[in-house]
Order: sequence, then structure tokens, then C-alpha cells
Amino acid sequence: MPLLNKPKPLTSKKPFCPPDGPITGLVARMGTSKSGLPKTLTVETVGGTFEVKLEKSQRAPLAAEISTGTPVRVWVRNEGRSLRADYVAPLEARPNLEVPIRCSTATREACIWVCTSKSCCRKGGAELLERVQEEACKVDGARLRVRECGCLGTCKKGPSLKVRGEKKIHQVAPGGVPALIARVVRQN
Repeated sequence: MPLLNKPKPLTSKKPFCPPDGPITGLVARMGTSKSGLPKTLTVETVGGTFEVKLEKSQRAPLAAEISTGTPVRVWVRNEGRSLRADYVAPLEARPNLEVPIRCSTATREACIWVCTSKSCCRKGGAELLERVQEEACKVDGARLRVRECGCLGTCKKGPSLKVRGEKKIHQVAPGGVPALIARVVRQN
């Protein structure tokens, strides 16, 4: 199938050329139809944020299964200037990868994605993930989510991670994790 647009970075302002296969991310916002069913999903991924339209047949089943913050896997296709979801599958959070810490004063949950692709794992990605999870558990009074993710596209600069709302961070040493966690909590 020929691509309609040249591949561009995954942002909400530029045309997005979907990759082969599904895209995994968190539901950042749901647009609803007149009937109250979800019509569009804004999905936040490690590469950026995009909006996708749902097929009418998908709306009712997804209404009961997803909400803001739900991890999902989306199969998308280009339709002119918009994206349409061929299929949306909610993902269950894996307890060993998610460290929620609750706080009633936090307005938005901070999220850190740690790359655990083959290349990053060879350079210490698995150890980095463990260290980030350990440090996140020590933080009091903040909402912080730590997630494992696939390749961030910076294999030569690994191990890498991404903090919600920031650029990717490369060559992260486990010793620098406490300062990183403190900065993320301060900004959130």
C-alpha cells in the first residue's frame, strides 16, 4: 500500500504517516458524539500526540472499556488529512511496570517511559527501568507513572527514556535517576 504522505514526526500539528503495525500510547482525551459515545481519541505516545477518529461500530464497545489515561494499542490508516482507527485495543496495566503514587494536589500525572528494546537493554535499559521504579516508589506526595516502552529510535545513544511533555533523554546513568525523578516531581 503506497504512503499518502512522507513520514514526518509524530505531532498533532503536522501530517502523520502511520508506521506499519500498531501504535501504543495513553488516551489523553476523548471527543464524544451527540449520543455520548467516544468519537475521537487523542493518544499520547513516546513519539508525540495524535488524534484518531473511531469507526461507528467501535464506539459503543470502547465506551465501557476506555477512559482518559487508559493504555491502548491503535491500528491507524490515513484518510486524507485525518487518521481513522481500524482497531483500538485497551491494554491492561502490568503491575510490575507501573508505579502509581497518589496525590490529591497534583493536576496531571507525570509519566516516564523507559526504553527496553534490545539495543537499550544491552546498554543497561533493564537496570535503568528498575532504578527508575525504585526511585519513583520513594517519592511522597506526587502522582508518577513509570512504564516500559519499545524503541525510542535512538539506539546508538541508549539507554534512553522519555518524560511526558519533554524531549527524549539519552545515555541515562542509573546514578542520575534520583535527580531526574526530583526534577520531574518538581515540574508536575
